[in-house]
Amino acid sequence: MKMLYITTFAKSRFGSFAKSSIEAARQLGIEYHIAANENGVDQVAKDKECAELGIYHHNIDINRNPSAVARNFRAYKQIMELIERYHFDVIHCNTPMGGVLGRLCGHKAGVKTVIYQAHGFHFWTGAPLKNWLCYYPVERYLAHYTDILITINKEDNMRAQKFHLKNGGKLYSVPGVGVNVEKITDLVVDRADFREKYGIPNDGYVFLSVGEVNENKNHIVGIKAFVKANIPNSYYVICGTGEKEEMLREYIKNIGMEKKILLLGYQTGIPQILKSCDCFIFTSFREGLPGALMEAMAADLPCIATRIRGCTDLLDGSKYLFDPTDENKLAELMKKIVDPSERISEIERNKVAIRPYDINAALDGLKKIYQSIIEE
Repeated sequence: MKMLYITTFAKSRFGSFAKSSIEAARQLGIEYHIAANENGVDQVAKDKECAELGIYHHNIDINRNPSAVARNFRAYKQIMELIERYHFDVIHCNTPMGGVLGRLCGHKAGVKTVIYQAHGFHFWTGAPLKNWLCYYPVERYLAHYTDILITINKEDNMRAQKFHLKNGGKLYSVPGVGVNVEKITDLVVDRADFREKYGIPNDGYVFLSVGEVNENKNHIVGIKAFVKANIPNSYYVICGTGEKEEMLREYIKNIGMEKKILLLGYQTGIPQILKSCDCFIFTSFREGLPGALMEAMAADLPCIATRIRGCTDLLDGSKYLFDPTDENKLAELMKKIVDPSERISEIERNKVAIRPYDINAALDGLKKIYQSIIEE
């Protein structure tokens, strides 16, 4: 069986969603091709990685912006040429534009099975009206060209149940890409090394956020809440980079909190950093199923997160959820979690809650879907 995996952007190393798909296909002996926009990617590194994995990669001019009509039309033709050349049995498409082009091409070329994996619909409870007007009608229409639809959170799955898939089409739910719970939980680090590096005392209480520094990740509300909470001997660390980074640095400087609120930029070894901190703060407006929050739960950290889809799946029943615009509530929860009994209670809750999201559960879910296609 031959499979074409379509996504929007490629990096020098494959992301988590592609890796889980590649591994599931490898275990089942599926010939695997991946098509994405590889402009600016180190082709030597990409060729080497694909050779090691035993897969094929193809550059297409796909663009995540729906208004980039000319480029996406070129990508449509490029995908059609790939289908004609390799005669794929399955298309597994991801990301909004990847999902649009993959399903249109699959329908046009008569590909036997077309899978769309939604990492978080762009229409969600509380989403802007423009998102509903733009993305929702397209998704409902393209559902007719979808043999298998995969969702990764409860809200999206419930909404997808109202779509009319292609005759005989099936809806599945998988826990994202999962996390290696055992590996992260068992990781041993020297907390003092991290703290000494950034001038944080060993007895300081450290809040941590991880994620791209952009509008959606909403780090500003975490900063404002931390200042309002005014917890003695506490620190707030943010790992990530992005368009809002300089604005946040200026804001922190203006309020005189440079020694208490630390922007560390892009960091590798996030599990080690998680293990060196005391509480995880997640402030996003929108997510599918946040891997950063899963890693924090696996690292035995109490977690405070926004009451949005994905977070409510992971922290189902938790009292440490807040509206992403409510800095006062977040400040209240930050003060509350410092209590040792509260911390222990949340850590124990998270240990149980994270188990269904282990990487093996996610991989098994994808393998079962691929296996069902092979059997058919």
